[in-house]
Amino acid sequence: MVRDERTHGNDSATPRGVVSRREMLGATVTGALALAAPGVVGRGAAGIPTPWLHRDGNLIKDPSDNTVILRGVNVPDPKRMDTKAFRPNATETIRRVTNESENWYARVIRLPVQPVDIGDHDPGGIPPVPGFTERQLERYVSDYLRPAVDDCAEQGVYCIVDYHRHRGEDDSHAYTSQGIHDELTMFWETVAPEFAEDSHVLFEVYNEPIHPFQGHYEPNVDVDPTDDEAIETWNTWKDAAQPWVDTIRSNAPQNVILIGSPRWSQWTYQAPRNEFDGDNLAYTGHVYAHPSLRPLSTYFGEPSRHVPVFMTEFGWGPYGAEWLKGTAEVEGEEFKAFFENHDVHWQVWCFDSKWSPAMLDHDWSINSYGTFWQDVLAQQRSSALPETTGFE
Repeated sequence: MVRDERTHGNDSATPRGVVSRREMLGATVTGALALAAPGVVGRGAAGIPTPWLHRDGNLIKDPSDNTVILRGVNVPDPKRMDTKAFRPNATETIRRVTNESENWYARVIRLPVQPVDIGDHDPGGIPPVPGFTERQLERYVSDYLRPAVDDCAEQGVYCIVDYHRHRGEDDSHAYTSQGIHDELTMFWETVAPEFAEDSHVLFEVYNEPIHPFQGHYEPNVDVDPTDDEAIETWNTWKDAAQPWVDTIRSNAPQNVILIGSPRWSQWTYQAPRNEFDGDNLAYTGHVYAHPSLRPLSTYFGEPSRHVPVFMTEFGWGPYGAEWLKGTAEVEGEEFKAFFENHDVHWQVWCFDSKWSPAMLDHDWSINSYGTFWQDVLAQQRSSALPETTGFE
């Protein structure tokens, strides 16, 4: 899959320190926002309680054992939002997508934390391994990630802190490489303890580990994620990723941990066959308009009967690669029906105007794709929420 189109567009870096968190937008963009989204920085969010969550079989529950399903959106990397003068900053974005007076009811926000942004690399490039130093990571956490996580708490919304690598198909970027292992270990040794006391935070171990998977090095080999032999790829992944899960858990005893899978987190089907070791674990799936990952009820619905599944990325767009192109009438209704019939948590991609498929137009007004999911969130705003009383 080609990832550049979805995640990067043509962003160009603005030097650090040129503008502050609260002063990102120039007069032109501010005017556009005022027209397109009155109240974008207002405090119209009623929010929901965000107590600690735990796993019970294939479900996620609150402390009173009420089933909770988290529905929401992805936003760009917090630093990218805070250092691009042409887009709203993280605070404004989080407030907007939780602003009930604007008919927004995101109950969870996924924060993609990108090595390319942590390490100040070219936004359009593939970050090296390692992609950042410990000092860069600590500064990123204090300057960008902690404020965004706190903004989510202020608005009464859960958030997913996602280690967001997704490109690079050479050996150094393999999830089995020593460099990736060291980078992930440093990342989670730093990030997990920082948010270990935040009940509204979930951790996503690794956004999209690409390879190895069966067929990656052998073009004539075609193993589907549902095939019996696909367990070999899953087992390789588990051997590599279990230490990262353990690192998170040793530093953060309570937060729910979300685990992806090889080939851009498309191997979800295999999760129940050999689960990771640990408590409060769930599994992610990523799917756009891929015909090879249909029906959704097979590739993602069947595993969701046995383990908690979070579809932390999905969507469609009017143009782009074949795996991305779709329509509301086909893909949109298909996703809606799938979510109505399965206890799957979902975070649509992406509440932005640059990272495609984008929910906003370049003047920051909501496009038809964004309106589609805004309406679904509004319809589901009171469904499967944590209990409203009795938590400290």
